Amino acid sequence: MKTYTKGIAVIVLLIGLTGCQPDNYDDSKSGIISAKTLSTYISNWKENKPKGTTGRLIIVQAGATSSGKFLKHDDKDVAVYEIPAGGACDPSYRRFDGMANIPGALLSGKYVDGMISTFNMDPTKDFIVFAIGKGSTTMREIIRSWWVLKYWGWDDKRIAVLNGSVDYDFSKSSGLSNYLVDHADMPPVKLDENGMPEMHNGKMIPIAPFYSMKTVHNLQPHIQVYIAEMMKLAAKDNKKGYFIADARGTKEYNAEKPSRFSDDLLCGPNKNEKCLMPLQGHIRGAVDVPYTDFIIMDDQKEDINNDGKIDSKDASYKFRSPAVSEKIFQEKGYRDGDELITYCRSGRKATVVNLVADVLGYAPRMYDGSWVQWGEMAGGRTDVDGNEILPKGSYIDLDNPKYTTVIKRMEPEYTQPSSIYDIDLDARTSNKIIEEDKAYMQ
Repeated sequence: MKTYTKGIAVIVLLIGLTGCQPDNYDDSKSGIISAKTLSTYISNWKENKPKGTTGRLIIVQAGATSSGKFLKHDDKDVAVYEIPAGGACDPSYRRFDGMANIPGALLSGKYVDGMISTFNMDPTKDFIVFAIGKGSTTMREIIRSWWVLKYWGWDDKRIAVLNGSVDYDFSKSSGLSNYLVDHADMPPVKLDENGMPEMHNGKMIPIAPFYSMKTVHNLQPHIQVYIAEMMKLAAKDNKKGYFIADARGTKEYNAEKPSRFSDDLLCGPNKNEKCLMPLQGHIRGAVDVPYTDFIIMDDQKEDINNDGKIDSKDASYKFRSPAVSEKIFQEKGYRDGDELITYCRSGRKATVVNLVADVLGYAPRMYDGSWVQWGEMAGGRTDVDGNEILPKGSYIDLDNPKYTTVIKRMEPEYTQPSSIYDIDLDARTSNKIIEEDKAYMQ
């Protein structure tokens, strides 16, 4: 369990002994932090920065607020950069794990170094806060960025996610609206003659110093799970000591709502509908733990987005308290000491569960391939292009009760094309990504 402040050392000791958790995040300095804590950081970073931090405060805000605002910054000690509100889930970005490709996989070393250099982030000393402008379940996309930095070794004590949307936390009624300004910082990138970021191989060219996660040399490969290991876990008849959490949502878990590949319209009789995974259901032994269970989406009290009505769009999208979150896990069947492995559809929703679990001290792991990989491994079935996905009975054929609780199978015309997966039918291990990332850090 994480310590929330040195001033309550006795309480922290009691919490550790009893298994209780705090009722809020008011004293948290990293992980999940309150608007009040962030406001103290912004107002006087030099005086209020967490112990052990020697660099700048860099806030990555996903989209502006409803009124087009951004968190305050001084362009020196505090910087605020904007990224798209919907995040950057790109299924065309793939990595091969040794058995099959993972669409939208966790960023490679080259790409994560490009990201931190673009936003002038020094991994040896800067403190990073991720925030969403408007309340939305797309928060899962920016929390994925937290997971990426955690995997590549960013110090847990120098990374955080704002508890709730900027819209809600810094509204006029909050008393903190003076912490909002009209614009974000411009990332220090090279501009072309039209004032637009100059691109090379699809990436912006940074003019700031080049930063690399190699400088901290703290890769955390153990927090990622790949398909071969996941198959072994699924095949266990006795899963005592393991807790597999499906974060997608109850309807997808029960195949009442089909899991899709992406928003691309490539399937259906007229090739103008979304493609679906051929297998619908869940990994054998997985428990239904919707990521939305940990988010408050019904506490609206004013028309924050100025659309003339007060509804769920005006909710805070805060995390439920550590105490409530712990109770949710326990009611789902998690027990102290269990190895927690999460998955979802594309490795985004699961990171919300992982963030909460990490704050609770559960040391979560994630199956990065999630359902967009697992649900495609259907032996003896064909895809929308008429190609056999893989032979029935193949080693990686997951249309098997040993591995998958299959509730429904989709018709070929709605099945995601399998060619993008580059399935290796002879492979028995899926450590290639970890091996590549370890090699990159050398």
